[in-house]
Amino acid sequence: MEKQLKWVLLLPLKEMALRRVAVLLWSGSDILASVMKFQHDRFGIEESKWKWLRTIEPKAKDRVLKLELPESLMKQMIDIVGPIGLQIKRWKESLEYHLSIEIQEIILPNSAKLCWTSAGSINNRKTAEELVRCDALDVVQRYKLACINCLEDYIPLLWEKLPEDSKMRFLRAGIPSPKLEFCWPYITRGELSELDYLLSTSDRNLTSFNQWAFEHSVEHDNKTAAEYFFLKLRHGERKASLMRTVEAALRNTYISKNEEHSEILCYLLSLMSPEKQIEKFKERPIDVLWLFLDWPRQDLFLENAGLLWTFLPPSAYGDLRLQMVNSFTGSYQCFPKLFQEFFIQSSVDFKKYFVGQPESNNSPACAFLSFFSCFEDSEAMEVILRNVDAADRVKLVFNGHILKLFYRCMLKDRWHRVEGCLRVAALSKEDRERLKEAFIESNYIGRVERENRKIIRFFEFLNEADASADKEKKAQKRKRENCCPEY
Repeated sequence: MEKQLKWVLLLPLKEMALRRVAVLLWSGSDILASVMKFQHDRFGIEESKWKWLRTIEPKAKDRVLKLELPESLMKQMIDIVGPIGLQIKRWKESLEYHLSIEIQEIILPNSAKLCWTSAGSINNRKTAEELVRCDALDVVQRYKLACINCLEDYIPLLWEKLPEDSKMRFLRAGIPSPKLEFCWPYITRGELSELDYLLSTSDRNLTSFNQWAFEHSVEHDNKTAAEYFFLKLRHGERKASLMRTVEAALRNTYISKNEEHSEILCYLLSLMSPEKQIEKFKERPIDVLWLFLDWPRQDLFLENAGLLWTFLPPSAYGDLRLQMVNSFTGSYQCFPKLFQEFFIQSSVDFKKYFVGQPESNNSPACAFLSFFSCFEDSEAMEVILRNVDAADRVKLVFNGHILKLFYRCMLKDRWHRVEGCLRVAALSKEDRERLKEAFIESNYIGRVERENRKIIRFFEFLNEADASADKEKKAQKRKRENCCPEY
């Protein structure tokens, strides 16, 4: 039987408890106040993310440190707190976009709580219900929020409370691609015929408004609405729309690089049969696997990674290598452990390809080593060296980029990282001598700098390795002589 993709995230109770604690830490009134006041950087998405990491996330991490947990639990909590906070940031940005408001202008009451899943992601539908029931938002905003999330029990009640001018605005007919708040007045009144014109706005041979609404919701990465309208489709419509939207969503993977897009694509693929899922995986193995890299699905990433080496042709190694560099080093989220396991699992041929020509300074392996130098744990830096052959290890440690990295680590009192890499490299005596010269040339080290105690350790280590190797040779020689005495 052919292997199947795994979609169900089964977390251990301990992991769920840790995620729940992280949610509670972010739910403190002082931290939430800071979150609500946070303004997106006008220069772009990446700048906004880094601003968040510098100003907001440390507040939650400080609370973790105050818990005085055992070291192993502390590290786990620190790793969880970051993604949980980014969920709140993402929710806030989405709400501001859909309602055209600044959340900092609103004081949310305690009754309007964010609702979370056990996996540590925000339940958008339930959270929307909380907001719709409170008075922090005005009635127009609550109506729009109810429509976006298809809260059919609340929409008629809120419609009655809308000012007349707002009702007239939402009843405008003939809009080419209307938002859902312009459609729901006709849905609640049973006048779907007023929306039939939407079926002719595309060349997709649509047969009902619900089919248009489902595909429209998918196009706009609105998973909550897509789930609602999918249940309204007839059998034939479901099959046609599912195939069409999956194809379109996979094509747009490189354009829509956001969690909302990967979330809805995961939802669509999960609706397909296991055979159809594998068919799509064979067609686009990298794109499908990378859907599991977004929170909270990382645990499923490694569980499904084995399928990649079954279906990925060597001609696609370049695409995979580029995707790894972009995801693991260019992302604001860091998954060093995930990378380690993924690289260890990878095929021998891919490991060879990944290292490539490290002397070029542009090798992905060099980019990874540089990236992981930012973290206290040197283990991630050693993974590549430990999982390639001896010749490639020599190439890597002689790379100018890596030698500059060693130099920076030593100046910042991070000698253990350098030592770990050198031990794994296991250089010959000749290579150690060459490395001394290469290190001096790559970092333009003069006579004065060579007197720096932090730099001296590098040369001392290589000399000690030479002395140790000589001692071992002599011991081996004596052992042979004792075992084979001359007559």
